[in-house]
Amino acid sequence: MTPFLMITLISVGLSAMISVTYRLLTKPSEIRKIKDDMKFYKEKMNEAKKAGDTAKMNEYANEMLKCSQKQFRSSMKPMMATMLIFFMLLGWLHNNFGGVSADFTADPEAKFAYAEIVHDMQYETVGESFRTRVDLNDDGVFSEDETFDEGEIFTYNGALWRPGRMMEGFYMFAQPKDNTVHFEMFIAQMPVELPFIGSYLSWFWWYIFISLPATFILRKVLGVE
Repeated sequence: MTPFLMITLISVGLSAMISVTYRLLTKPSEIRKIKDDMKFYKEKMNEAKKAGDTAKMNEYANEMLKCSQKQFRSSMKPMMATMLIFFMLLGWLHNNFGGVSADFTADPEAKFAYAEIVHDMQYETVGESFRTRVDLNDDGVFSEDETFDEGEIFTYNGALWRPGRMMEGFYMFAQPKDNTVHFEMFIAQMPVELPFIGSYLSWFWWYIFISLPATFILRKVLGVE
């Protein structure tokens, strides 16, 4: 199974699990009533505001707050039930589809290791950039087709890969580390370039791309409010 198909199935499956859990642990009629009450009190509050009746406006605002608290309590049980599984699954996805790293300073014989398959590698500095070679067919020869410059996209094992430097540090303070390679894995390529994301989607963005519409459709089908 390719990473594309696996992430797609996991995304739809997790959306289905979350939607079913919410349907089983909440009462749609009760949620709908709370929403109707909130809409009613909001309209009344606006009327009181126009009339300059501060006392009534505060009264309706308090009723809206009570409705909001009821809605939060109703959604708390399914939220807690799905949150643990959700974060555990995200951790598993990151470990399996977050890419491959090799630190040639720590290990001059570093390998390209993915899905229990290990390939020999070479690393070469080219000016301020680098070039890496991966013996993908394990024939002991690093061909031109197995030679990749920094930032070059190549296809392997049903996914797209882009070699770059490993980052060292914490989020925005992270800096590229010399003599290292991180092969970022991309699950899909979009026909157009997306703002802030680009045209290549990692497992996380593909998960978001699939799970949002899947969750919306499944909640509608199951009548989840």
